[in-house]
Amino acid sequence: MSTSPQYSEDDDDLYPILSKIEQPSDIRSLSEDELQDLAAEIRRRLIEVTSTNGGHLGPNLGVVELTMAMHRVFDTPTDKFVFDTSHQGYVHKLLTGRKNHTFDGVRKTGGLSGFLSRDESPHDAFGAGHAGTALSAALGMAAARDQLGTNEHVVALCGDAAFTCGITMEALNNVSAATKRLIIILNDNEWSIAKNVGAISKYLNELITNPIYNRLHHDFGAFLQKVPGGEQLLKLGKSAEKGWKSIMVPSSIFETYGVRYFGPIDGHDLPLLTHNLEFAKEADEPVILHVVTKKGKGYKPALDCPESFHGTSPFEIPSGKSKSKKTDIPPNYQDVFGKAMVRFAKANKKVVGIT
Repeated sequence: MSTSPQYSEDDDDLYPILSKIEQPSDIRSLSEDELQDLAAEIRRRLIEVTSTNGGHLGPNLGVVELTMAMHRVFDTPTDKFVFDTSHQGYVHKLLTGRKNHTFDGVRKTGGLSGFLSRDESPHDAFGAGHAGTALSAALGMAAARDQLGTNEHVVALCGDAAFTCGITMEALNNVSAATKRLIIILNDNEWSIAKNVGAISKYLNELITNPIYNRLHHDFGAFLQKVPGGEQLLKLGKSAEKGWKSIMVPSSIFETYGVRYFGPIDGHDLPLLTHNLEFAKEADEPVILHVVTKKGKGYKPALDCPESFHGTSPFEIPSGKSKSKKTDIPPNYQDVFGKAMVRFAKANKKVVGIT
């Protein structure tokens, strides 16, 4: 039996804005203040349910504003969102008609999947089973769209760790040759399950911390927009911007692949996210938005221990400490499987004479 909290109409008082979100288009009419309140309500809901069911809390707390901005700018299920691994898809579920009793049962028998599933909702365009697959899948969707002559947008949401995967780099290598319209969001929180390491992680960190690159990116567009005829100049100024940046700082690795780079962008600034996504939506070339988020944002225990709250067991909300396991709860499948394999291996050693 599920021990998840059961949502009732009385809970609408705790979630006055979230309770009114029946579909993504509902958030487009909200004021800036209401959007901030909605973000806070979503975080409370995530903490409430995962404290009982367990689940991927830290990654979802980090993408609240980003997912809200995506749904404000794009129109699913016509537009396609492809979430890498999709363990950070809980916010998407809450905004696409699964916020009440169905969300209570996430990761429980008969309840919602802990990941995205095409069988679960038309808003789930891709069911990811492994990290690194989002960009390849999104590129395939974009290329198919171009062949069919339709006009929907395809957005790939990839974690920074995904860019250490060969399949992601292979897709990046093919983007500019395969399509002229693809939006890639690089959700950079410096973590996968554990702290990221290696050359790609170091490179992304240099982009984030390089004040010259960051300032040039934002100031160049702001300057052109103040000049008479600035909108046209801004379009003509793309090559000039690249030229100035190449003189002052090393070229973005993404632009060498033929993908237009924007960033770093504050992943918790909803108006800024919305503005940049609107720009990407109108772009006539593949673009990548480098969005910097904080894993576990809004819940101190998750901020203090990002690795523990990547995928957590049930926990006490005030302290973040794991709840004691009840003896009447059946063991997890992976635990039973692992113990059985160890038992078989030990038995096999005795058969072949290995000590």
